[in-house]
Amino acid sequence: MCNSPEWRAYRQDFLSAQMVTETIKKNTGKRTYKNLTYTNIEKYMSVFQNADELLAQFEVVKKCSLGQSNHYQFVLDWFKTQFPKYKELPDFGNNAPKVIDLAAFQKKQEEKKVQAEQLEKKDA
Repeated sequence: MCNSPEWRAYRQDFLSAQMVTETIKKNTGKRTYKNLTYTNIEKYMSVFQNADELLAQFEVVKKCSLGQSNHYQFVLDWFKTQFPKYKELPDFGNNAPKVIDLAAFQKKQEEKKVQAEQLEKKDA
C-alpha cells in the first residue's frame, strides 16, 4: 500500500478509504504501426524495381491525404493496400507489387466513409 503523506492525510479525513490496485488488461491482438513512418515507408519502397513509380505515387498519396481528417491513416491505408505482406521479405520476382490505381483507392476510401456514416445514423 501507498504510504505517502498525501495518502495518510486523506485517510485521516476518510477512515474507511481503501486503495485498490488493478492490473491493466493488455490487448495482445492490437496491431501497431510504430515503425511505419513516412521515411521507413519510402525506404521499403525504394528497394523495388519500380521504386521511382512507387515513390512518385507515394508523394501523390501524401498530398491527397491533406484533404483527409487523418492524414497518416490515409497514407497508411494506401501503404497496407499496396503492400499487404510488408512484414514479410519483399518479393522481387514477377509477383512484385504493382502500383495500385490511386483513383480506385480513393473511391474505396470514400465508400468506407459513407458506410461508416450510414452505420452511425442507424445507431443514433
